[in-house]
Amino acid sequence: MSRPDKKSDPLQEAVRRALRQLLPPDCRHVIAALSGGADSVAMTHALFTLKEELGLALSAVHLNHLMRGEDAFADEAFVAAFCAERGIPLHAARVDVRAQAKERRIGEEQAGREARYALFEQAAAVAHFADAVACAGQEPPAAPVVATAHTASDQAETLLLNLLRGSGLEGLAGIPPARPGFVRPLLEVTRAEVEDYCRRHGLDYVTDSTNLEDRYRRNRIRHHLLPQLEAEYNPNLTRTLCRTASLLREEAALLDALVDDLPAARSFAGLLLLPTAPLKAVAPALARRHLRRELQRQLGVTLSLPQAERLAELALGGAGRCQPGGGLMAHHSCGVLAVMRRDWQPPSYHLSVDREGLYPLFFFGALRVSRQTGKEIGKNSGKGATIHRLSCGIILDALSLRPPRQGERCRLVRRREAPLAHLMAEAGIPAFLRPLMPVVECGGEIVALAPLGPAEQAAAADGEDALVLEWLPDAAIAPFLGLPDGAADGGTK
Repeated sequence: MSRPDKKSDPLQEAVRRALRQLLPPDCRHVIAALSGGADSVAMTHALFTLKEELGLALSAVHLNHLMRGEDAFADEAFVAAFCAERGIPLHAARVDVRAQAKERRIGEEQAGREARYALFEQAAAVAHFADAVACAGQEPPAAPVVATAHTASDQAETLLLNLLRGSGLEGLAGIPPARPGFVRPLLEVTRAEVEDYCRRHGLDYVTDSTNLEDRYRRNRIRHHLLPQLEAEYNPNLTRTLCRTASLLREEAALLDALVDDLPAARSFAGLLLLPTAPLKAVAPALARRHLRRELQRQLGVTLSLPQAERLAELALGGAGRCQPGGGLMAHHSCGVLAVMRRDWQPPSYHLSVDREGLYPLFFFGALRVSRQTGKEIGKNSGKGATIHRLSCGIILDALSLRPPRQGERCRLVRRREAPLAHLMAEAGIPAFLRPLMPVVECGGEIVALAPLGPAEQAAAADGEDALVLEWLPDAAIAPFLGLPDGAADGGTK
């Protein structure tokens, strides 16, 4: 069978154009995600045809999901033979996706996607190491990029699927042409054009029987909804939807640039803190987008649009709490939004304080310790919100800082004895922060509770030489503690 001129082939031209536009400039290795279906076979064949022209090394990766009995092993054998015939190195693996979905209590589609992308990243890491070994003594090579065979038809189906789900701008923007480590060179090519390419080049491929079943919503859109819309409303609907997705991606990028001006959240051991005043000063769409992006960046949680709306409603309203979904708990008070996973546990810590100086506290800020004479201090009973004065006559050993323990009690200066939890609650410290507040201990006895004050028996008297504890809370923590801005910046009260 005669071969078309590779320079005139429209699919190869689309791949050539996509790679030149989307590959990192220093990338020299592409890994084709090869399932054996028409899309991935056409893409891999085009990459194989163009690799010398573009100066690229080519390898492939295949995952057997162990979900379709003998058909899955037949696909695996087909892929191996396809690669062997062309000398394409293949990284293949088998994963029991159905078992993983059951174990993790997620859908099989999600489990399969996660297993595939985990394998893709593994294949890229292995290839990168091999490339580095081959270039020993030379400049290290750039990381390989994985090419997936998503088509314009996949893009149109994705946009319709997300529209029916009630997605926001991110979902309607569809499948991005590229993201770090991945490229999609067929995103401007329809499935019909892919099948025509395979026919013209005499390429065999396998058909996944699950793609023919209407029990999956995407398949129903592919087999029924999209063809009906094209037949009755717009014969070029696939291209139209792809163009729409492209325009929405551009607008999403613009919104991201505007969101960049908002302050980033602070994260402390899985506790995310975000000031809400800047959110209230911008359009709700930007506030919602900022919240979604920060949770993805800081906690690795991707919120749906309804979940983001619930969280934004809390952040833009008054004090309160909610469970927005995604396994999260959120609190809003004192102008700060705190978000954590529902199963979040405060970290344990222990810090020994045996000399003067500045001691960083990873979640709280810092503690400055100094010794001062009564003359230097002047009259001060030790009741300051950020300064605690401990009697040098009482503090004979090193101090230690640790979290509160359940049921512990203390009598602060001029206060009745009470459980630490009650003292912090009376001071308005939110419940989620109470397990993190530093308890100062000496010789097994509580001598101060940050930031509320020293214990009665350990406080320095007026004019007495003292060990001074100056609490310097982080700006993200200070509002929850009712401290002034100066305290958060390191000032004293």
